[in-house]
Amino acid sequence: MIGGTVKRRERISDRLYGDLRNGILSGDFPPKSFLPTEASLALDYGVSRTTVRVALDQLKNEGFVNSRQGSGTIVANLVAVKIESVESAENLAELEKCYECRIIFEPEIAAIAAKRRTGSDIVYFKNHLNALEKLLETKSVHTAEDTSFHLYLATLSGNNFLESIMNSLRPYILFGMNLIKVLPTVEREIHVMESLLEHRRIVGALINGDSAQARIFMLQHLEITHRRIFK
Repeated sequence: MIGGTVKRRERISDRLYGDLRNGILSGDFPPKSFLPTEASLALDYGVSRTTVRVALDQLKNEGFVNSRQGSGTIVANLVAVKIESVESAENLAELEKCYECRIIFEPEIAAIAAKRRTGSDIVYFKNHLNALEKLLETKSVHTAEDTSFHLYLATLSGNNFLESIMNSLRPYILFGMNLIKVLPTVEREIHVMESLLEHRRIVGALINGDSAQARIFMLQHLEITHRRIFK
């Protein structure tokens, strides 16, 4: 039991580290901004502040953040350089493989999620759309919200293999969204609007428990997003 508890804490610490690192690299936590407080992170992830500090220390050791006594954890200026390095090193061929994988798996994940959604899931779906609507008002690319939605469906599927696959693809998903962020303004705004409409269709099918429609709409969403990036 003790070994299992330690292993679980390590997984949560790794996940927290990954979520914060991806948030930094995606621009959701820009240079000089503050990360959420230790207390709020501990509450959100259901862990102790000691576990939170493990993830923050790892980010600090890698140069992503700095700590100020009494002020909190601040994203380092050098992160901008790290982002450029990550994006220049990424191989677009790998990103295309990521989409090939997503197109194979995610429509089925959506279909399963439509069968297994509960009342609390429906609340999440509605909140997700509300968050996207707010982002549309600011014409922002919804990096974190979009990624969280796709990973949520994988968790909802109840299949740990599918969930593991989606989590392994997370860095590439974020990389693809970063490419969308540098599109010309008009094209980027069109993407944000069209993506919201696509998510509305997917969420509608999920709420209605319609697996066939959820599968179709997810496939269409992925194919259209793929074209936006690679056209």
